[in-house]
Amino acid sequence: MKKNADITFRDNTFFIVGDLDFSNVMSVYEKSLLSLDQVPELEFDFSQLASSDSSGLALLIEWVKFAKKHHKPIRFTSLSDDIKSIGRAAGLDQLLFAKQTESY
Repeated sequence: MKKNADITFRDNTFFIVGDLDFSNVMSVYEKSLLSLDQVPELEFDFSQLASSDSSGLALLIEWVKFAKKHHKPIRFTSLSDDIKSIGRAAGLDQLLFAKQTESY
């Protein structure tokens, strides 16, 4: 069964919704690229994300790379336990989760 995920933008925040996995992560990333340049700060809210595999962590890493390249502060809120666990196992918890906001 194919899972569905999406990203929406409102109130200067990107909201990730649904079930994120390898089948849909690229469409979420590509859709985000349409708006990332238009805001001075990047805030991603995961409170509406139902589940994620390791592709969710890869997505966060891509957004961190974008923020660094474009010198934008970035913040991830309401990260799921799935993403946090995968990040810790990969040794990326300091990079992604130690600070609420990171400016590059």
